[in-house]
Amino acid sequence: MLQDDIYRIYAKLKLYYYRRIFRKLDSREEDALTAIETFCAEAIYGLGRPNVTQFAEFVNVSQPNAAYKISSLEKKGYIRRIKSPEDGRIVLLEVTEKFLSLYGSSERYAKVLAERIRERFSPEDVEKFEHILEVISTELMQEVNDYLINEANLPEENAIARSRSSAS
Repeated sequence: MLQDDIYRIYAKLKLYYYRRIFRKLDSREEDALTAIETFCAEAIYGLGRPNVTQFAEFVNVSQPNAAYKISSLEKKGYIRRIKSPEDGRIVLLEVTEKFLSLYGSSERYAKVLAERIRERFSPEDVEKFEHILEVISTELMQEVNDYLINEANLPEENAIARSRSSAS
């Protein structure tokens, strides 16, 4: 039962996000994203301002292929290149407000869901639930965290790789 509940929540959130994204893909507008572009922009967002090499390695494509995807996303206004504040020779990628307005529906729904949980359950239950989620994210999903950090080169300080409790 617990396994099914976890999967159902994951599947619902994933399908909700995909449906929101694919509704936007129907558009005939010049700046409409393809499914691949959407996933690439989401990867850039999840990586937290990667450089081109980090992005290429994460999505497992060549540097020229990554550059093509980046140029397309940049031309459509969903990402921008910025110089690294630490080393001006390094170019970082970040998503724009335009992407965040598209992607934000998932984050907005997480906020709505969190508020509903706070309204429905006691503060003690909410605190316990937050603790359980923290343990799941940081300890019980260790192989996923290790994979994201060690195999997919996700920076350890990235919000997805570490606890999101400090971000909420």
